[in-house]
Amino acid sequence: MSAPTRTAPARLPDGWWLAHPRYRSYVLFAGSGIVLMLDSLVLILGLRALAAGVAAWQAYLAAWGSLPGIVAAWGLLFGTLFFSFRWLRVGAKIPPAPLKLLLRLPTAFFLVGQFATLGLLTIVVLLIVFGVIL
Repeated sequence: MSAPTRTAPARLPDGWWLAHPRYRSYVLFAGSGIVLMLDSLVLILGLRALAAGVAAWQAYLAAWGSLPGIVAAWGLLFGTLFFSFRWLRVGAKIPPAPLKLLLRLPTAFFLVGQFATLGLLTIVVLLIVFGVIL
């Protein structure tokens, strides 16, 4: 019979999680999921107001045009941008599939490619929203 596996003794954390950059970054990234949930809720409420008619849509726009609405919109924007940039940083660390047809490209290539794709898609969406295309 073999001896039980030795484990390190339990120890208390040596400080608040905000003092550790890796913990802080991870917790803020995980918490940014709440911002994405709120973004979805804002979109759903906007679509419901749009479907309810002109008066509901105007009330929705008036609510977002007020000072609390503007502050909330900026907060959601910064939270979404934080999530997006952090997600792209994580994605750049994932190695590409080991196919023999692909050359081994540097990680910076994937990071720049992801940010360029995000910028291009943002421009396309803005062009659609402003009626320039479609």
